[in-house]
Amino acid sequence: MMADKSEITHKGEERVQALILAAYHSIAEKGFEGLRLRDVAQQVGLNHATLHHYFPTKEAMVQAVVLYVTQRLAQTATFTEGTPMEQLRAHLHALQQCMQEEPALFVVLSEIGLRAQRDPAIRAIVQQQTEGWHALLTGILEAGIRQGDWPRDLDAEATASAIIALTQSFNLINAKLLPIRAEQAMKQLERWLELK
Repeated sequence: MMADKSEITHKGEERVQALILAAYHSIAEKGFEGLRLRDVAQQVGLNHATLHHYFPTKEAMVQAVVLYVTQRLAQTATFTEGTPMEQLRAHLHALQQCMQEEPALFVVLSEIGLRAQRDPAIRAIVQQQTEGWHALLTGILEAGIRQGDWPRDLDAEATASAIIALTQSFNLINAKLLPIRAEQAMKQLERWLELK
């Protein structure tokens, strides 16, 4: 009996996702320098040649991992209800929870930041995602200023940039190695924004 087209497509999507996750975990453990396509294929139970059917180059796989990481972080900003202050609080708490539960995400994000310095394709993905995040935060802050949550003289764009910079610095203090420092920084940010 022959499998229908949707079943084949679904199986292919599952393999792609499994390969991305295997590469993601490899990068978290060994960095980009330790990423070997042969090892990734083996972890998923595929032949190395078959992997190239899904990702023709190592760079294509790396870009898929970058998209996975940026989309995973974007999930911390999927809120639509509540006041602007409640939305920002929910976002910061989701980020903090993500740091605690999935420190590998921030390790890989750190690796991506380094790679983006040398790779224009990775840099473009990171810039696009960061600009979207910045726009989202700026919109929340501007709405909060209009509603009186924050002072009228608060610079929404600069504050959004500060939130992003602080969050990205968690890569440096590494939520896995120094979780207390990341938690302290997040709590201080909440105090500054009077979210507590």
